[in-house]
Amino acid sequence: MTIVATCHCGGTRIEFPDAPTHATSCTCTFCTKTGGLWAYYPPEAATIVSDTHRGEYAPSGLNQHYFCGNCGCTTYGISPDWELGGEGIPEKRKFAINVRLLDDFDLKSLTVEEIDGRNLW
Repeated sequence: MTIVATCHCGGTRIEFPDAPTHATSCTCTFCTKTGGLWAYYPPEAATIVSDTHRGEYAPSGLNQHYFCGNCGCTTYGISPDWELGGEGIPEKRKFAINVRLLDDFDLKSLTVEEIDGRNLW
């Protein structure tokens, strides 16, 4: 079953092989201000079908935050996979989709974990 995420204008369309079961609500200033609610996938699981008006915001260079430059929706991000532990910046990356963009998906079906991003980084 393919799960589809689209921005409001349809310029961004991303497909995933399966539905997320949980999401992360982060309290950092970026996530709070953009309203992102994130589900994570390996980068190869995301199929970007269209990204017509892609804008990018990457203040530190470590985390790439993407949005639709036409309708303004926060769409997805690519960041180091910090869950791996170890020292230094992980080479492995993860793909975050803003689950608010999933079409015909019941957000209430997700287990949502809140992380204190405002104080963790």
